[in-house]
Amino acid sequence: MSSTQLFRVSGISLLLGALLSLIAALLSFFVNLSFTAPPATFQSPLWSTHYSLSFASIALTVIGLPAFYLRMRGQRGDRLGFFGLLFIVFGTFLILGMAGYFVSVLPLVAAKAPQILTATLVSSGFGIFPLGGTLLLTIGTILLGIAVLRAKVFPALVGILLLVWTVLNLANFFLQSGLPATLVGLLSAIAWAGAYGWVGLMLVQQSGTTAAEAAYQPQTALR
Repeated sequence: MSSTQLFRVSGISLLLGALLSLIAALLSFFVNLSFTAPPATFQSPLWSTHYSLSFASIALTVIGLPAFYLRMRGQRGDRLGFFGLLFIVFGTFLILGMAGYFVSVLPLVAAKAPQILTATLVSSGFGIFPLGGTLLLTIGTILLGIAVLRAKVFPALVGILLLVWTVLNLANFFLQSGLPATLVGLLSAIAWAGAYGWVGLMLVQQSGTTAAEAAYQPQTALR
């Protein structure tokens, strides 16, 4: 695959991931996403749809991340960006595992053996997925956001949105459920989609430009 195709595909992947994350956030107004929700909630089509969209959104974002990093390679903060990328990828694997479980296994458990739902989610060590995923994503996104600000290849607002997302995502994690959590989750999704969608659009528009060329054309890179 040529560099032009790589950046174009990665950009499209980030754009699609951003769009799906917004749709999933809007669906959260219509379904209880708490682990302590009634068993019937886990069997709801909206529950599976929400986490299926979240799964697809995160997977598409991860596909686009290497090209995101390559745009900053050789610039200030590229090492921070590299380690941020690693943390995000590892954290994403945990979150994808959680989302996959919620879509494929949890509805079956709720239907066939609702009496073991609590043990499945609380006493089985399942908490490592949301806890570990949130921690790694937070660390990775902070590093990536700082790298974006230092590299100055992308608009500074991209880095700011990434840092804002870490704060909102942590707040949403501790709020867990209720209207405040849903609203914070929507704001978090907007920050996520704004940052990665913007980068995706730039990658599509600049798909024929190498990272080194972009460094010599700062005005073009900021459009």
